[in-house]
Amino acid sequence: MAGTDLRTVALLGHGGAGKTTLGENILFLAKAVNRQGTVQDKSTVSDTADDEKERGHSIENALLRADWKGKTLQIVDTPGYPDFYGQALRGLDACDCAVIVVHAFDGVALNTRRLFRAAGARGIPRILVINRCDAENIDEARLQTQIEELAGQAAKPVTLPEGWGAGFTGVKSIFRDAADQKEGFIEAAVEADDTLMEKYLEEGGISDDELAMAIPLALRGGSLVPVFYTSAESGTGVTELLDFLADYGPSPLGRTLAVREGGEEKEFVTSEDGPMLAYCFKITFDRQAGKVAYLRVFSGSLRQGEQAKVARSGETVKVGHMLRTQGTARSEVDGAPTGSHVALTKVEEIRLGDSIHSPQTPLEYVAVATPEPMVGLAVQTKARGDEAKIGKELARLSESDPCLIVERTKETNELVVRGLSTLHVDITLKRLAKAGVEVETSIPRVAYRETITANANGHYRHKKQTGGAGQFGEVYLKVEPLERGQEDPLQYVSEIFGGAIPQQFLPAIEKGIRQKMVEGVIAGYPVVDVCVKVYDGKYHDVDSKEIAFIIAGNRAFSLAVEGAKPVLLEPMVEVEVEVPSEYMGDITSDLNSRRARIQGMDQAGNRQVISVMAPLAEMQTYSTQLRSITAGRGTFTMEFSHYDPVPPNVQQLIVAKAKAAKEAEQSS
Repeated sequence: MAGTDLRTVALLGHGGAGKTTLGENILFLAKAVNRQGTVQDKSTVSDTADDEKERGHSIENALLRADWKGKTLQIVDTPGYPDFYGQALRGLDACDCAVIVVHAFDGVALNTRRLFRAAGARGIPRILVINRCDAENIDEARLQTQIEELAGQAAKPVTLPEGWGAGFTGVKSIFRDAADQKEGFIEAAVEADDTLMEKYLEEGGISDDELAMAIPLALRGGSLVPVFYTSAESGTGVTELLDFLADYGPSPLGRTLAVREGGEEKEFVTSEDGPMLAYCFKITFDRQAGKVAYLRVFSGSLRQGEQAKVARSGETVKVGHMLRTQGTARSEVDGAPTGSHVALTKVEEIRLGDSIHSPQTPLEYVAVATPEPMVGLAVQTKARGDEAKIGKELARLSESDPCLIVERTKETNELVVRGLSTLHVDITLKRLAKAGVEVETSIPRVAYRETITANANGHYRHKKQTGGAGQFGEVYLKVEPLERGQEDPLQYVSEIFGGAIPQQFLPAIEKGIRQKMVEGVIAGYPVVDVCVKVYDGKYHDVDSKEIAFIIAGNRAFSLAVEGAKPVLLEPMVEVEVEVPSEYMGDITSDLNSRRARIQGMDQAGNRQVISVMAPLAEMQTYSTQLRSITAGRGTFTMEFSHYDPVPPNVQQLIVAKAKAAKEAEQSS
């Protein structure tokens, strides 16, 4: 199978748009399956996990495969809800074309816009599929406005609907029976080729062969976003989409990727005879096969028995069994040429997001970062003795999900599971329970930070006489605030002159300061963004020891911070909320009660999009409240932004609570 005969697409879009149904119809039309599965009867090739069938939507990426007009179509059916956005991004990384599915009635929803932008940021060609054109009460004018707002002048129809709702009987193609719409399509296509553009302007047209050459270039350049109208459930309009992908869809050859080589980032053009470069976009754990790594071969080829290297670790991997997948069905292959999706078993060295390269050419694919998970629950096992088991099972779950983090927080000593939403975390815990580990949960403590806002001095003399050798160390220091967000929270400077403190004790002072920075001064949270200058002190020839200066540095720093107008910093998150217009008042009122600052508002048809900056402490349970207010019709995304000072009244409460907890701990 030559790379030019491969078409690899990601089915993307907001949940409920019909991506999985479209994938099923493609398999059925291409005779890859004998019967078209449906989400309703839980018979789709894509949604195979129990929780996917139960909820009626995708949670993980599914790999499909079909042949059409002499081309092999590889499909990644991605999850559509914002809760599983990370999975969708990794699926997009494994494809050459983004087929973005829009529900004709709902229009361009929140996650649709995010995924459209994500594909554009990666330079991946985009195709819009307006699905469910047979739905009732479609507002055609509103839909067209949203398409133009999403894709601009690049959006050009390839097919047009014949009727809407119950009157949707078929589609007209600009290549067959809607030629009056073809001119605008050609104008967008020739923008990618200056020579063709000049010819088109001079002669008023180009040949079909020239158009066929221009379309893939325009797709890659982003000047053309073809639009198709379909009903995936009935299959209406899907054949035209498949024909277009077979005839004009981008092949995996000649694609320009961002890679790292020798620590430097550069452009790399994929080719069949180039160095092998593959990317792990999915990890699963199978009872029989164990850990399975799914790779996209960007360049060169991968063969059974060959050796490859993991860019992250430098470890060597011997390629063993190679599998081709169709949903959960697998068949063994002996090689994977350029563009292929392939699954490898027994590869403990490979992690999600790893690049695999030939031993001779160390290349690493530069993937776009996934959002940082901000919604978490602190967990602890219900049954004693499950501590080891929970670690193993959570490690598996987090290894297969790019936006799931499991961490033991230093500040709170809690085991916290973090995801993109409450639903994301809930599904993780249900999968954990299915693996035999029941847990109790609680809202995790927020990871505040402490810093200073003024200059101050600190002095401490540590003197201890125990009958034998004593301890002595005296330290004078001053603290100054640094610009927010320093990589190293401490800038340590020695201004000691004349041997007031011998050089060998300066590292001990720094050690004592860093210990106190980890412990915190006012509320038990790490201190950040502080410059400490040690300018004087005293020592004793016999009694001065490292421990004495550790203690003196620790206490002097604490006293200085207390006098430097210390403040608490709290994590702030960027939140985008999309709700039906009728809930706008209730939503803004609720957000204001959470100390959220509204950054902007936008209207998308009968839905409102609100952008806010809010404290994480106020947003940890927001998804529950949003569902309650909007009867489950609202969605939101949340990403970490920065740290901001906590308002004084809130800081007083946090500090008082921390002091009370410390006193209770000391008295117990």
